[in-house]
Amino acid sequence: MRNEGGFIEERRPGERGLAHLIEHIAFLSPTIGAPDDLHHLLHVGLPLTFSAPSAGTTSWRETNYFLSTKTNNAADLNTLLGLFREVASDLTMRSDAVNEARVQVEQEMAGRKLGNDIYASYIASVAPGSPNDVIDAQNSDDVATATVERIRGLYNRLYRPRNTMVVVVGNVDVSVTKAMVERHFGNWKRSDPGASTAPVASFEAERIRPVSFAMLEQGRRIALMTVVAPAVAPATSRRGQSTAMIMDMLVKQAVNDRLARSQPDSPPGKVGMFIENGEQGHRLLMVWDNFAVGQWRPALTNLRRTMCDLVTDGFTDPEWNTAKQNLIRDLKQKSHEMANVPNVELAKDLSHAVAAGQDLIPPDELLRDASQLLPKIRARSATAWWQHQWHAGVEHVRVEAPELAREKDPLAAIRTTADDSALCRVRRALDSNLLPH
Repeated sequence: MRNEGGFIEERRPGERGLAHLIEHIAFLSPTIGAPDDLHHLLHVGLPLTFSAPSAGTTSWRETNYFLSTKTNNAADLNTLLGLFREVASDLTMRSDAVNEARVQVEQEMAGRKLGNDIYASYIASVAPGSPNDVIDAQNSDDVATATVERIRGLYNRLYRPRNTMVVVVGNVDVSVTKAMVERHFGNWKRSDPGASTAPVASFEAERIRPVSFAMLEQGRRIALMTVVAPAVAPATSRRGQSTAMIMDMLVKQAVNDRLARSQPDSPPGKVGMFIENGEQGHRLLMVWDNFAVGQWRPALTNLRRTMCDLVTDGFTDPEWNTAKQNLIRDLKQKSHEMANVPNVELAKDLSHAVAAGQDLIPPDELLRDASQLLPKIRARSATAWWQHQWHAGVEHVRVEAPELAREKDPLAAIRTTADDSALCRVRRALDSNLLPH
């Protein structure tokens, strides 16, 4: 079950962290139908379900609950759907359940504080004004002190039919399952208090500076180049969505290969590329280098030179052909492993796709589409596509390393190391025969 309302909906004073708190309360609170059953969902649901690393998550935009039955028995599914309905509308928010949930959330967020601080600093630099910048990386300041009335107010505002999606994946009878969903949720009507869903924030390009840094003593060591652009609306056709996914995967493969070749003796994962396509409210292209102690300058220099080469000259025919071969290999492997993907993961992916207005396209379909599409894509056209993507947004250079604290002016040091833009301009001019002989 997905509830469309995460941290971004905590708009009123005293609500920071309460969407996450409600997620924990859902597993602990008695319900209207079972007012004396503390841990009601766990008592009823655990005997019927597989254990999982996480049965609930809350992000900036939604809360998800995941339950997977041990059998194909329709009665078990019916019980779990009934539990979902109780979570959606019937939690009593008894004080002992709320207080137990507070302790859980405070402990969880304390363990994540360093990671959240690192991410908050990063996102404030590369995408200021975006959802995760606005929410300050899951700030939970009000969890300890919020009254039950305030928690219940947010619960009633967020958990509404129009914000809720139920997804069922598995060997089920569709008509029987639909009837069960209708039986549990068909009479759910919650009056509209007049509060609208918060608009999704967009990053503010004019606030992005060319360079940023972090020097937390316990922080990571990483050099990053990012380009942030507005999120692109998904293609209206399934084939169009498949083509967009294939292009992203293919370019990521080619760039990762180029980065790996630039450091042949480095372990896998030290350098790489990542594409985020709308999950955080924007499109982000990121390349990174996880460098060793004291190696931020050579790491950044190599990253900048590699990206300069790619943006200026693009892909060579041999490396593009290798990327295509590797992508087909990877899609074949994923297609072979499709039957091993847990249904609960498919349900999660399907809910995300539906919420984003997209289709959930499986690896075997991507493989068929890629086998037809890739022979038509030459390195030259791929380079044009890549250059358009890179120049469509705002570029940013960032270095995170504790040793930056020893630099008199970290920003100036990073700028000096990263400033190969003149080299790129000269090379473009030479390629265009614009310089005098």
